Amino acid sequence: MTLPATIYARFSNADQAQGNSKARQLTLCRDMLERHGWEGSPDRELIDEGVSAYSGANRASGGLLHTFEQEALAGRYKNGHVLVVENLDRISRQGYDAVLPFLQQLTSQGVTVATVDGDRVYPAYERVTMASVIEAVVKSELSREESEKKSRRLKAAQNKRVSDAQANAGQHISSTATVPAWIDTRRISKTSERPIYRMSLNAARVAVLREIFQLTIDGFGTPAIAKILNGRGEPVWKHRNIASKNGWTVGYLTKIVLNRAVMGEYHPMNRPRSGEATSKGVDVLNHFPQAIDPVTFAKAAAARESRKGTSGAWQITHNNLFSGIAKCGVCGGRMKQEVVVRKGGNRRNGKNPDAVYQSRQDISYLKCHNALNRVFDEERGLPRCSNRNWVRYEKLEQAVVQFAVGWLALNRQSAPSADIESMEVSIADARRFLADKQKQADNAAVSFTRTGSTTMERLMLQLEVEVAEDQKAIQVIEQQLSTLRTSAPSPDFLNHIEKQRTALYSNDETERTTTRVAMKQTLGSLIKTMECDTERNTHVILAGNSLLFSFDNEGELIGNEMGQGTIHLGPYGEIDWHPDFPDADYAIHPAAL
Repeated sequence: MTLPATIYARFSNADQAQGNSKARQLTLCRDMLERHGWEGSPDRELIDEGVSAYSGANRASGGLLHTFEQEALAGRYKNGHVLVVENLDRISRQGYDAVLPFLQQLTSQGVTVATVDGDRVYPAYERVTMASVIEAVVKSELSREESEKKSRRLKAAQNKRVSDAQANAGQHISSTATVPAWIDTRRISKTSERPIYRMSLNAARVAVLREIFQLTIDGFGTPAIAKILNGRGEPVWKHRNIASKNGWTVGYLTKIVLNRAVMGEYHPMNRPRSGEATSKGVDVLNHFPQAIDPVTFAKAAAARESRKGTSGAWQITHNNLFSGIAKCGVCGGRMKQEVVVRKGGNRRNGKNPDAVYQSRQDISYLKCHNALNRVFDEERGLPRCSNRNWVRYEKLEQAVVQFAVGWLALNRQSAPSADIESMEVSIADARRFLADKQKQADNAAVSFTRTGSTTMERLMLQLEVEVAEDQKAIQVIEQQLSTLRTSAPSPDFLNHIEKQRTALYSNDETERTTTRVAMKQTLGSLIKTMECDTERNTHVILAGNSLLFSFDNEGELIGNEMGQGTIHLGPYGEIDWHPDFPDADYAIHPAAL
């Protein structure tokens, strides 16, 4: 009888995944199946990727070998089955006291265990012989010792790199050539000595890196940034001399904009052979050359945070400026844009159903997502929302944007000059280094309290003096910044914002997309709430005050209130106009501009 066989392959880390470990194991095991006449199947090829046998993770819950073992214990293979592995250390590197019970357990349940190494077969329902026991013991112990040595070497190398980085902070020297993709390395040590590399920024890649951060600040999400980079054929950065076959991906771009190494920071991690990496609790500032300043990094983080709740579709189409802003007035759910007709598409005449004409514009509506999809509220036993009325999107967009343009023109603030931005960067950098120095001082104080070391006492006192001096220096810069902001000119950007409003509908796709992203950010910061009611009216309240504007389904302004009172408009749109003082200096309502 031909026995069915399962192949088990395993490797511990990402480096082996990039190599040929998996392919080699599968090829050798398939060859063994063919030699012995066992029946293989792709469905019975189990591969534990990035799972350690040294820690026993492959035999723990979640590992494929664990699943196979549990199936055997449940009696699934009583009629005969074969488990084929490259060698015993693929099963366990925890020593003979883990391997032997495993072999005995499987063979007693009808599973024949076979290893390519030595072409060894441990038949089902047969006693494991003394020779096999000795062989298994020797191989298991050698594998365990090898793993222990490898683990110790790896930890020592990691700790050495951290201590070297701390000692050489600011010199941009690395003991390894494995550095972030935007950094080049040049070996400066002799070939007969331990490798030491000088790090420098790769100008071309840093330009792309800064573009990625600027696009993030401008409101582009990672899907849109990936589309831009892939669309122009921007080469994907290689990692360990291996380039992604999938182009720029959302996952990789997300890692980039969250990576504090762009500011020069090195945060060492504990990287076990299995399980998640954890921080060593050590921060080395100015280890890498700085490619992104801390203000830019913080702005990008804030921009990403502000886009939470925005639908992913927006990042591709950029159609709905109210994505993540407009809510249903009944259930509070998001208002989803549904496109009925695209510009140039066929549309029927309501008065003459047989007549068809081409639409001159997109026609879409905002609909409550919960009502549209009939989302059910299990607690209430009722549909979550009954608001099935639609709001005409294009007319509402034009009205709200016109309102926003007018409001910004009336309430423009000082735009930061280049000097102000440079000073902000200096303060942010100084605060990062101050925080790191304060952390060192705290650690020295703890160590001195515990050991009474005079060295720790001197270090603690020295760091405390430096912290006080740095704090004074930062205060001076902050005072200069405050003065500069007060004296900075307040530019009239009415023309700029008006050009933005016009460019929203530009025929140039790049200009249109860039403008719509910028306008969405403007609306997101300007609008506190935006609700669509059951009468197809939309109510907008500005952030920071109680000014409310209401628009009907045609985009017409139908109401405006300040707190509990109505805003009185003059003949030319003057806010709170009074006939007794017709020539007073009134602000003009945005809708009248």
